[in-house]
Amino acid sequence: MKRQGWLLGCLLFFSIGVLWAKDESDLCILQQQAAQDKSLDSYIKVCKYLYQTEEDADLLLLYADSIHQLATDSKEPEHLVEYYIWASEGHFIKGDFERGYALKRVAIALAEKSRLKFEIAHACCDMGYYCNAEARYDSARHYFRRGLKAGEGLAGAEEVCRTMLTNYASSFLFEGRTDSALVYTIRASERSAADKDTAMLIENLNQLGVIYRRKKDLENCIYNFEQALHLCELRGNHDAIAFIYGNIATAYCDWNRPKDAIPLSKKAMEYALKTGNKRRVGACYVNLGAIQIRVAEMRAEGITALLKAISILEQVNDRHLLCDAYNYLVNAYRMDGKLNLAMEYLQKLDKLAHELQTDAERFRYYQAKAALLQENKSYAEAIVYYRRVIDMLRSGYKDARDYEHYKHLSECYLSMSNSSLAYEYLTQAYALRDSVFHTEQTEQLSEYSVKYQTKEKELEIVTLKREQLEQETYMLRHRIIVGSVISLLGILLLGSLYARQRQRARIAMLANAASEKEREFLELRKATELRLTRKYIDGLESERERMATELHDDVCNNLLALEMNIRTISSEESMKLDEQLGLLSNTRDRLRTLSHELMPPVFQYATLEEMLADYVLHLSLPENVHVEYHSTGNVDWSIVPKCIGFECYRIVQEAMSNAVKYAGSACIQVELVLDNNNLSILVADDGKGFDVGRKNKGIGLRTIRQRAETIGAKVELTSAPGEGTRLKIDVLI
Repeated sequence: MKRQGWLLGCLLFFSIGVLWAKDESDLCILQQQAAQDKSLDSYIKVCKYLYQTEEDADLLLLYADSIHQLATDSKEPEHLVEYYIWASEGHFIKGDFERGYALKRVAIALAEKSRLKFEIAHACCDMGYYCNAEARYDSARHYFRRGLKAGEGLAGAEEVCRTMLTNYASSFLFEGRTDSALVYTIRASERSAADKDTAMLIENLNQLGVIYRRKKDLENCIYNFEQALHLCELRGNHDAIAFIYGNIATAYCDWNRPKDAIPLSKKAMEYALKTGNKRRVGACYVNLGAIQIRVAEMRAEGITALLKAISILEQVNDRHLLCDAYNYLVNAYRMDGKLNLAMEYLQKLDKLAHELQTDAERFRYYQAKAALLQENKSYAEAIVYYRRVIDMLRSGYKDARDYEHYKHLSECYLSMSNSSLAYEYLTQAYALRDSVFHTEQTEQLSEYSVKYQTKEKELEIVTLKREQLEQETYMLRHRIIVGSVISLLGILLLGSLYARQRQRARIAMLANAASEKEREFLELRKATELRLTRKYIDGLESERERMATELHDDVCNNLLALEMNIRTISSEESMKLDEQLGLLSNTRDRLRTLSHELMPPVFQYATLEEMLADYVLHLSLPENVHVEYHSTGNVDWSIVPKCIGFECYRIVQEAMSNAVKYAGSACIQVELVLDNNNLSILVADDGKGFDVGRKNKGIGLRTIRQRAETIGAKVELTSAPGEGTRLKIDVLI
């Protein structure tokens, strides 16, 4: 027996280790895959995991930024929409709803502009959900309608459409419009059943149970809860099971059966703790505490449960559930006679009263405040809130103990010596208390309670018998052999798991190191390219300056001396030399002009606009070719830095030279525009053009692009055979 106990211990340790390793490694695996692929799908998988766990909003925003980088590189609108969708979810998790709404609206607008119907449906579904959470029901329905219009009939959007239909119905329920909520929830449940979406059908059935509970239709309420609970048990959905058990417990309390409700509420807490979801655990503590405080001997336990709920709900900033917790604590301390503590929590509730949007929430608030004011003998103020409670009852709100509110209002009027109104409301209280309605409902609940308890006992008996038979069979047939094999296998698997975990950690470390090396290499390559480009251009300018000096100081002077010597030839031969002298003079002028063009422009005494205007004016052009020059008037051209002006001047020189030499154009246009801090240069001709896609071996265009790169300018070149050439430079100064 000792050996068997050791074997079972090994198995238990092994199973716990496997589950722990799986939970720990899920996120690491997704991150490693994203680091290797650097693709949109891999980044989205990490974002979905973080969205579902709601634990690390900053990491979610970091991966959303990675999607934004992909969108910047690919220029794909789908990528940009995904960035806005996931960035908004990160801000929603952090509680920054305004930023979340703003980003979600941008995602919807961009998706609609790009006609991305699936993304429209997805973003509208999320937007409507958060509007529902903030009690902005009209806005929620507006976005649900937009999303359904985009997603209806769209392949792959069936699930999001079912979600929007369900949440559309929920908006009416939260608003207190139970009739509309019933109509749309039935439609949603029919759609979920037709599409065989069990998870959504559970949501629909649970919502139907709540609606029928609000409408005091016990038979349909219990029926729908039972159907939902059955489906949840088949799927092992602990979160939904906890929620449904809580709703059934609330139904018992609505008909004054708190002792029968407590086991159900504890069952809900048991399943909520398995989920680890703080909001669900907090909600279950509120539900349990609200029921326990109605039983005098369990009131202290109820107060403890409510205080635990407040601690958890403050962490997740769930203000609606906090209102409920404060409300129940006010009632608990009032019933215990601790009026000071009750008033303290009423003041906290008053601060959050603006968060109360549904009829049920307002009803509980008025009820708690009226009762406490009555205990404090503030009868006039208590009457105000009791009247609000009764107005809601007369407007159609249902409450199983409605007669008590009339009775308390009668007591307040009697304390203020208003006997006639006291008698009137007391009469109405007795009439409601004697109604058969309450008796019938209590009987139905008793019947359901017996059914539920019988079912629970039967399940326990069957489970115990099955476990006993399985254990006996196992011990008889596999005591020694199977135990030894499993022990050995467990040890091997534990060793394998440990090695695999170390390998994964090493791979992750290597991936991070490789990413860092790749980033450093790219930065180094970019810096090297810029340095080489600058060195090439500086060398080119130095060579231009040297050639200009040689032409101007040597060749031009020699030509001048030659011209003067020729002019000294006798007059008899001068007639024959006139033509040669003219040719020599023209050659010297052209060389001087060429040397001036080669010399670097001096921007110390002139602006870029003045230098280009002078250059175009004195440019030597072939016959039948003219230049049109335009520049922005009434601007301060001196704000253009010298380094930018110098490169722009050289770019225009190169572009003009290409147009004159190769384009065969009749007209060349040069346009210089300065708009705020944006400098734009256009050089266009009507020449023969060329194929931009064809590989060009010339250095002219390459030099232009290199010069533009050194000043951070954007180059736009458009041309086609027979359609001329257009070169545009844009630079931010």
